[in-house]
Amino acid sequence: MEPHTNTRGRALNNFISLNHLKVIAPHSPTYWPSHGNRHPDTLDFFITNLPNRFSTELVNLNDPASDHTPVLLLIGAQPTLKQNRPTITPGTTNWNKFRVFISNKITLNTKLKSSSDVDQAITQLSDLIQTAAKDSSTLRAPYSQTPNLSPELRQLIVEKRRARSKWQQTHYPADKTKYNYLSNKLKSLLKTHKANLYKNHLQNLSLTNGSLWRKTKSILRIKDSPPPLRRADNSLASTDKEKADILAEELSGVFKPHLIPTPAPHMSSVMESLQSTLPMALPTKPTSPAEIVGIIKKLANNKSPGHDLISNKVVKNLPMKSIVHLAHIYNAALRLSYFPTTWKASVIVTVLKPAKPPENPSSYRPISLLPVLGKILEKIILKRITTIAQSKNSIPNFQFGFRAHHATTHQLHRVADTISAALETKKYCAGVFLDVAKAFDTVWHDGLLFKLKNIFPAPLYLILKSYLANRSFNVRHNLQHSKQYPIYAGVPQGSDIAPFLYTIYTSDLPTTENTLVGTYADDTALLSVSSDHTIASHQLQTHLNTLSQWFTNWKIKINESKSSFVTFSLRPLNCPAVTINNIVIPHSTEVKYLGLTFDRRLTWSLHLKDKRKKLNSRLHLLRPLLRSNLTLPIKIILYKALLQPVWTYDIVIWGSAKNSNKRTIQAFQNITLRLITCAPWFVSNETINSDLKLPSIDHTAAVYYKRLHAKLQAIPNQLINELASLTLPGNPTRRLKRKWCRDMIT
Repeated sequence: MEPHTNTRGRALNNFISLNHLKVIAPHSPTYWPSHGNRHPDTLDFFITNLPNRFSTELVNLNDPASDHTPVLLLIGAQPTLKQNRPTITPGTTNWNKFRVFISNKITLNTKLKSSSDVDQAITQLSDLIQTAAKDSSTLRAPYSQTPNLSPELRQLIVEKRRARSKWQQTHYPADKTKYNYLSNKLKSLLKTHKANLYKNHLQNLSLTNGSLWRKTKSILRIKDSPPPLRRADNSLASTDKEKADILAEELSGVFKPHLIPTPAPHMSSVMESLQSTLPMALPTKPTSPAEIVGIIKKLANNKSPGHDLISNKVVKNLPMKSIVHLAHIYNAALRLSYFPTTWKASVIVTVLKPAKPPENPSSYRPISLLPVLGKILEKIILKRITTIAQSKNSIPNFQFGFRAHHATTHQLHRVADTISAALETKKYCAGVFLDVAKAFDTVWHDGLLFKLKNIFPAPLYLILKSYLANRSFNVRHNLQHSKQYPIYAGVPQGSDIAPFLYTIYTSDLPTTENTLVGTYADDTALLSVSSDHTIASHQLQTHLNTLSQWFTNWKIKINESKSSFVTFSLRPLNCPAVTINNIVIPHSTEVKYLGLTFDRRLTWSLHLKDKRKKLNSRLHLLRPLLRSNLTLPIKIILYKALLQPVWTYDIVIWGSAKNSNKRTIQAFQNITLRLITCAPWFVSNETINSDLKLPSIDHTAAVYYKRLHAKLQAIPNQLINELASLTLPGNPTRRLKRKWCRDMIT
């Protein structure tokens, strides 16, 4: 929910600030409406002047008899301890002791002849790592911050307390006056002291120790307390356990194939293929300790662990003897074509989708947290299947997602080129941008296995089949977990193999000669160009009819209402409407594709207006740092790292826009740099940009595009190589005065 305020709210906030009070509010709402159209809200809170030495705890007394629950404030001398997330390395870990412990306990002569042997070896190794990590870790002493007060302030506090004690004993007006004087003086000096501490804190922020980035992260990441979730019966789930359960129930209904009636002949063909005998094949290439060490070195330290709590940092500190043992386990799994069951159980955390209602359980995207030891095996398998898929050209050229040297910029360049050529030649470009419902979460396993069987040799096919079978999950919300649920469809978001499997699943997407297809993972764009607007729609409709049957065959559901149909043209007419699954696709004058807003006339004005709003919002958050006493070089680094990337995303595409449209971004840079430098009004923007050695928007766009263009020929994809041409597709005669991407080269 968006924050709102009014005159009374601002007056209350000013009163709290001026009187140095503090607000204590509950984390959960106190108003629980029974009406489905109303949202829970917090109506009750405390305003206090309690000293900081008193700890407080606010308890929400959930009264089922009323829609307005009371709250209870508990005041105590002992602080309440925050419950931390479970970990096997609490506090400080002695990694030398950890490595010695494992080296002394691990046994290499382990029997690995069956899948049960592999599971048992993994359990023993995981238990050993967990025990070693716990025994090698020492809990830190509770952090207690002593006030950094000067001797003068400490003496003033003593004098104020003496004056208060004397006045309480005598009640003389003179003693009261002295006490008030000392109290007000202390408040003023403490306020100045606190401001100086914050000023010194900002001045001491550094790039070398990471303090600068930790500070900016705390500023930019505003973590709101998640609201209650609404069940199907309109009741509300408020506790963490209830939220975990309701999210798990929602996802258990998602991780199933779409109930789309597949034609009987196609279903029979798929089932017959899956039941047919596998041809003989050579065994999968085994792994080695060197390959495993190479994978481990590239693991990021800040990733969350799976259900076994073994983190990437723990794995990076494993001794070589355990790496050799892991190689034995991985090779046994490859030899047996078996993916261990314990590595298929995921802990799911949910992330709210942008612009979605937070009280709706379906508004959250699932992210799977898997055991890191299993993800290493995934990377080993992925390396082998990627090599085979590339040798067989199994991934179509128009699929740019999850491929080395392929970026969203390349796909956007293709789409923009096609539209630009249509505008230059006075043609119509009809575009459909499809929204796939729950693309990754509902992949039909039998259909995926059918396609995998036709590409990969038997050992790799069987281990991928084992990888997909008998998967399970539970949902974690804060520290609470739901019960375990089975997974019947989909590829787990958060795993290493999942993106590749989805690419294979959609690799045979039908194409036609009269349309352009551009896909980046599940984001699909279809374009048709013609001088006749009816022909452009007819070509597009023909392709959509073919796609509709293909989607039905493979149980892929399209959100017709969320898909978009756009007519790109400088001419007044719109292309006739098109349908998919006999449902009309909504017509729009603009569409957002891969983060870039395409408008009907390809002016980029809507995209740049939206970009300016995002920049203004982020600048508002960073303003305290940019106006502080940080050194100028650090402020410039903050601008380049946190603000500039927001507007440079895909500048190679929109950088050719009219100056009147780009002016809003240039104005933002000028405003920010003037804020950073505190430059007086008579210093020109050009002087500030020049002195700080920050190029203009036009110059930045040209530099970025030249850098992109120089690499196009080296990418092994013909569709990307064609972007290296110095002219638009078809080399049309230039009739428009506007600029296109390639014009930034000169």
